[in-house]
Amino acid sequence: MKKFIEELPEQISITVTKQDLIGFANYLIKEYAAIIRTESILEHDLKNIIDINEVAAYTGFSRSYIYKLTSGGLIPHYKRGKRLYFKTEELEEWLTETKGFYRKDIERAASDYIMRNPRKF
Repeated sequence: MKKFIEELPEQISITVTKQDLIGFANYLIKEYAAIIRTESILEHDLKNIIDINEVAAYTGFSRSYIYKLTSGGLIPHYKRGKRLYFKTEELEEWLTETKGFYRKDIERAASDYIMRNPRKF
């Protein structure tokens, strides 16, 4: 067994295809983007006012979607000249204003409704 393990590296041949390299390159690009986004979030924590690029990195929304939200007045923002600015506290409040429902919350609401509105057969 020991002899087999010692000879193992000589017996293994590695074949790397073009598709393997492309897949690895895509993986590296995604990891790099995640690192940049993390750095941006850490920088954001130190700032009170951020620009649209930082909002895009922080929220994961595209710049065009953020522009759409601002033009519709759906996201708190400030405009100075042609530039948009956002207060981090207001942005965080806006992001967390709508809470999703958990299954137990829905079941409790349904139970309460049934208790308050009994069906008559």
